[in-house]
Amino acid sequence: MPKSIQTIEIEGLSIPIIHTDVLVVGTGAASLSCAIHLNRLGCKDILIVTDNSKGGTSRNTGSDKQTYYRLNDSSTVADSPYEMANTYLEGGSMHGDIALVESMVSLRAFYNLIALGVPFPHNTYGGYTGYKTDHDPHSRGTSIGPYTSNSMVEKLWEEVNRRGIPYLDHNSVVRLLVDENNTMLGALVQDTVHLENQSMGFSLALANHVVFGVGGPAGFYASSVYPRVHSGGIGLALEIGAEAANLTESQFGLASTKVRWNLSGSYQQVLPRYYSTDQDGNDEQDFLSSYFNDWEELTGAIFLKGYQWPFNSSNLEYHGSSLIDLLVYHEIFVKKRRVFLDFLNNPTGQIGWPPFSVDVVDATALSYLQNSNAWKERPIERLDILNPKAIELYENLGIDVWSEPLEISLCAQHNNGGLAADIWWESTSVKHLYPVGEVNGSHGVKRPGGSALNSGQVGSIRAATRIMGYSNHGPIDVLHFVEQVKSQVRDIVSLAKNWVEHAVSHGTRIEQAKSYLEQIRLAFRQRMSTAAGPIRSLEKVRRAITQANTPESSIPLDASIPLMMLPQALKLRHMLIAQHYYLFAVEHYLANGGGSRGGYVVSDESGKAVHPQLDMYRVQPENEKLREKIQIVVDDGHGSPVGHFINCRPVPTQEFWFERMWTEFREETFFEPTV
Repeated sequence: MPKSIQTIEIEGLSIPIIHTDVLVVGTGAASLSCAIHLNRLGCKDILIVTDNSKGGTSRNTGSDKQTYYRLNDSSTVADSPYEMANTYLEGGSMHGDIALVESMVSLRAFYNLIALGVPFPHNTYGGYTGYKTDHDPHSRGTSIGPYTSNSMVEKLWEEVNRRGIPYLDHNSVVRLLVDENNTMLGALVQDTVHLENQSMGFSLALANHVVFGVGGPAGFYASSVYPRVHSGGIGLALEIGAEAANLTESQFGLASTKVRWNLSGSYQQVLPRYYSTDQDGNDEQDFLSSYFNDWEELTGAIFLKGYQWPFNSSNLEYHGSSLIDLLVYHEIFVKKRRVFLDFLNNPTGQIGWPPFSVDVVDATALSYLQNSNAWKERPIERLDILNPKAIELYENLGIDVWSEPLEISLCAQHNNGGLAADIWWESTSVKHLYPVGEVNGSHGVKRPGGSALNSGQVGSIRAATRIMGYSNHGPIDVLHFVEQVKSQVRDIVSLAKNWVEHAVSHGTRIEQAKSYLEQIRLAFRQRMSTAAGPIRSLEKVRRAITQANTPESSIPLDASIPLMMLPQALKLRHMLIAQHYYLFAVEHYLANGGGSRGGYVVSDESGKAVHPQLDMYRVQPENEKLREKIQIVVDDGHGSPVGHFINCRPVPTQEFWFERMWTEFREETFFEPTV
């Protein structure tokens, strides 16, 4: 830990004070990148804080071929930042100027990673050849395999260490701190290892600027493919009045559950068998084929599930690929069965269909497999040729897909919404707060696969540039900052002391507190999966909001929390705060006529059934007018969320005349807003 120059006495605790120019929260790919860019631009006073330097989604997630999305500069097909921006905007509910920034800066961000040693593949002539990913017309995707983001994090960490940028590991942010003008002043953090000291692990980290890279709402859902070592921290920013954008827009996809991993791409393209069992693993049923008319429809849908991996409400009709997601959801959450993906056996057809063979497979799927020299008798053999690393990945995680199936579910995977920020990734309502990575709500309803990695790297460059464009980089007036934040620190410290004192007076054991917090957490996650998952309704979300407001759904002031359980309780506290905003956002969207779009369908008894055999799934169509709007949710000043819609800004059309731009650059007037 950096040396503390003094302490502050609050509630009988002696809390160390540390200070820095820029406090970087989190150690995902976006946070680390921002710290590096800040250092390159001349900032030497940076401190990174993280609750787990080995945790986070960037380091611990992936798929069969994890994609990085960027402008294509290695193809015979012409591409441009404006075309890329328009691709982003096709998903709806995204600002055009932000789409243009993510496109304009994508190559700078991409080649920075290459310079750091991330081994993206190139051809004989040095071109970084791409491929088409979902919602992508220009083959802008590239990959280094299942662990693209992991490799990014490793190389970024090497650069952070090479530059000597200091960091505090095992330190959780428990409260963001602001002044009376809602400008960032730093954070209250807690050392989760050294709790038994005179400050209960608390320290006060004061800063002029806070880079906030806490990831998405990873711990919010009962059915989730986010890594277990990550939970998210957006509630910390919502608590201090940071505006949120498009919180309703989450992505869901098929993933294994024993080991959390996305089952996209090759895992589907080799045409595996889907089957379900009862809870004891008996009564095997091949449930897919009864919803399809023939082999061509069935194998075509399974194959397309590889390209169209996220659940997409527009891919349900006409036996589309997302019908498979819905059928898996139906088996698990309605019929209460377990679902498995089997690579040892081919899919099973209906009675009367011919046997599975090369002669009955969908033409597109067959052409792909044959052109890849991957047509073999069984799915596992096809996968071994098409993508052996996809098999190796599970072997390294203790699962042999050569001998056992994968249990799967329809899981929360990414939140396209998050905190609202401007084109410099600075919060729209809290000055000097910079949400980077998934916690930034820059995406619209649908986004090209891999664009989240690009957005995180672009955002880190923009935030670093904006921070260094400000003039407040002198020494911090510690006494003034402390006076501004004292009451905010006291609120959390008082709460923590009350919990611990009640635990002592009641003789509460750690196991009891752990069970108590787990009950709250499980109920919270179930509410989110039920009301804010892929199948939504106004009735469901209003019921969930009522449940979330009951005393049993919170941690009261007089709860008994032993000292060693404080970090878990304080983390759950800000997750419960965030839950209210997410549920409110869904309720507000539906109450304003929002229908099925992106990663979810909205139930409506008067709507059209998605399949003749699934009459219970009648859906409300999308309100297409809302594609031109972005939903904003923010604290009303009294701890409750309020919402409204704003118009999407268009792609900027002004001419970028070089001489004028050069002058703006020299004088740094380009920071001034253009809208």
